[in-house]
Amino acid sequence: MRKIKKTSPALLPLCLALLGAPALYSSSALAFTPSVDSKKIAQQDEIAKENWAYSVGIQAFVFGLPLTIFERERGLRLNEKKLERVKHLCPCAPTNQVGHMSKLATAADQLPYTPNNDTVYSGALLDLTDEPVVLSLPDIHSRYWSVQLANNYLENIGYIGSRATEGKGGHHVFVGPDWRGELPEGLIVHRMQHNTFLAAVRIGVVQEKAGDLEAVTKLQHQIHTTSLSNWGDPAKFGQVKPLRNTVMPKRYQGELAFFEQLADLFVRVPPAPEHAAALAPFKTIGLEVGKPFDTSSLDVATRKGLVRALADGRDIMRWKVKYRGTAYDSRWNNLHEGTYGFNYINRAEGALEGLIVHDREEAVYFSTYEDGTGQLLDASKEYRLHFAKGELPPVIDNGFWSLTMYGTDFQLVPNAIDRFAIGDRSESLKYNEDGSLDIYIQHQPPEGHEGNWLPTAPSGMFRINYRIYRPAAEASNPETLRKFIPGIKKVDG
Repeated sequence: MRKIKKTSPALLPLCLALLGAPALYSSSALAFTPSVDSKKIAQQDEIAKENWAYSVGIQAFVFGLPLTIFERERGLRLNEKKLERVKHLCPCAPTNQVGHMSKLATAADQLPYTPNNDTVYSGALLDLTDEPVVLSLPDIHSRYWSVQLANNYLENIGYIGSRATEGKGGHHVFVGPDWRGELPEGLIVHRMQHNTFLAAVRIGVVQEKAGDLEAVTKLQHQIHTTSLSNWGDPAKFGQVKPLRNTVMPKRYQGELAFFEQLADLFVRVPPAPEHAAALAPFKTIGLEVGKPFDTSSLDVATRKGLVRALADGRDIMRWKVKYRGTAYDSRWNNLHEGTYGFNYINRAEGALEGLIVHDREEAVYFSTYEDGTGQLLDASKEYRLHFAKGELPPVIDNGFWSLTMYGTDFQLVPNAIDRFAIGDRSESLKYNEDGSLDIYIQHQPPEGHEGNWLPTAPSGMFRINYRIYRPAAEASNPETLRKFIPGIKKVDG
């Protein structure tokens, strides 16, 4: 057998260069050279360490942001005084109770999320630490509705409603991971990974239809929560017991408070095992699941990197929220669904702007700041959105689609006729003779087409959200939905 000669270490850099390898990987590039200024090397090392902490810090910020937002929501529901001040802004109620917004959002509301004008909201944050809780829901077959369940990372973990249970409600008991005991018959059992989670209820309502909001309000009043120990006693139906064992939110201070809070939250709500690879680098900045974050043990370079990471992480998320989703040639962005897998930045953007986001089969969301040519939408101009016959999105059963007008603050835009959205449920909508449809997007009413008018503000940038609830497969598949999202065209005048 022919003996293979070893390459001399001295020739290795030359061999690598001949093979096209970058000089960075040569032994001479990494070796310590006595003639180089040691002080300069030490400075470079400090910069490198700071940059590493910065890069890992941004990843940790993005990963943990939804968890801290959930904790903000949990803390709100445990603070009676604050809850009383903000209850008109959200369907918020004390923990384990159901809160309602028994009206559609309007431009008079300044809400902490992007509101729709299609459904009314109810919601609850449930805490199963003491005992299971029963959520009672009516059967609703005449309109769209859903109960969206989301965990502490604001990821979807289940649905009840028009699609998921074919409109059937029933009595659903939610059981925490540590509870042991017998459950009564007749309850639909949900065993939860964590003791706390969100339940968001949406029920479709048509603003233009007389009496429709009142009908939905009656349905909301049929939604109740009951502590398991109260179940079976008719006098205690719809009553929950005060929490005894829940962990009260802690106040954090200092420039690295985010990481201190995140470490504590990881103890109470550890990430699922499949995220272990993403979490591994966090140990190098002192963030490890199951352990507190000790700021006093950080060296100067790591601390500086983490402070930078928090500042830039917030800027990154502001940018990502503005241009979230998958961009299409028609300039619509298809927002990511709420089952995120390993797409942590998508999870963070969804939590930051919408708190929780529907899965594709439940609803498909689009947004745009631009017309079909890529120019920013300007309220001083006039626009048309033309759906050719066959371009209107197909929906299932009680599904529907809508277009909603927003300002750059993600809130609804005031207008003379209080019309904030338009869609296939709008009684004023008129189709063209060939089955196509034109939506008129402008500040002044379009003469002869007022029923198809989506009003803008007098001036300034604006944004449109396009939602399809219960889309048919063709309208929810990213490969085929492009035919249902034609670009918005500016009218030359």
